[in-house]
Amino acid sequence: MLSPILSPHDDPVLGTGMSTAGVNLALLARVNHFLAAKGEQQIKRCQPDSDRYGELGGLYLIEMASGEVLDHHVDIEAFAKRIGVA
Repeated sequence: MLSPILSPHDDPVLGTGMSTAGVNLALLARVNHFLAAKGEQQIKRCQPDSDRYGELGGLYLIEMASGEVLDHHVDIEAFAKRIGVA
């Protein structure tokens, strides 16, 4: 039996879609594109081996002008729904 053809976005390790460490990168990109249009905020990723991972979680929201962390442990799916991107 032949194996199915995988698209460029199908990864046997990560699963279908663009994701890494449980983060949907395509959704993150859409959210940040939406936020960039307003020019005020952006969601950043924090690497699990970072000293600040416990404090910030995998995703955190910053104010672009000041770099101030506005929110931590951001749930990208819930955030995207809240701003109307999902």
